[in-house]
Amino acid sequence: MEVYKAETAELIRRFLSHRLSYADCIAALDAALAGVMPRLKPGELNNLRALVLANNEIVRKEMDRRKRDSRKSE
Repeated sequence: MEVYKAETAELIRRFLSHRLSYADCIAALDAALAGVMPRLKPGELNNLRALVLANNEIVRKEMDRRKRDSRKSE
């Protein structure tokens, strides 16, 4: 679970710094999730779910911000 947390934090950091596109970020987050699921220990599902939701919220807010910024520049 800690490896997944570190991996997704790096993906989010790269996305926020515009070094990873939205599509590539989502694909990488999905791949990381698929990789961690078989290794989950009993009782870790709630923590995993919370982290997935938090990551999704960060990505969503960033996309909203980018959308607003692109409208301002038109």
